[in-house]
Amino acid sequence: MPLYEYRCLGCRKRFTLLVGMVAEPASRTCPRCGGADLRKLISRFSVARGEDDLLEATADPSALGDPEDPRAMADWMRRVSRDMGEDLGDDFDELVEEAVREEMDGPAPDADAGDEDADSGAVDDT
Repeated sequence: MPLYEYRCLGCRKRFTLLVGMVAEPASRTCPRCGGADLRKLISRFSVARGEDDLLEATADPSALGDPEDPRAMADWMRRVSRDMGEDLGDDFDELVEEAVREEMDGPAPDADAGDEDADSGAVDDT
């Protein structure tokens, strides 16, 4: 059954009506003020996609972008997770961003690398 959006010209309320496909049309009145002076609006529509369609679109090489670009790969991973309805969580986003940074800038310096000499007991006699 289609959904139609209307705006009440009396109170300016925008609302959606589910319109059945029956012989007698349902009464179209504003849910706020009960007015019948309505304007039908042009609204977006959506098409439900099945899992097979989503998987096929994911496998399309043109949707992948540049596999050598870490940022493009990160965007692709996020898009696939969103399209598949899987929330990979904040940990995933942090790991992806860290991997992108390392790929773009090189590995992050190890914070413990400067402490190795102090921990090993080595003495500098210079």
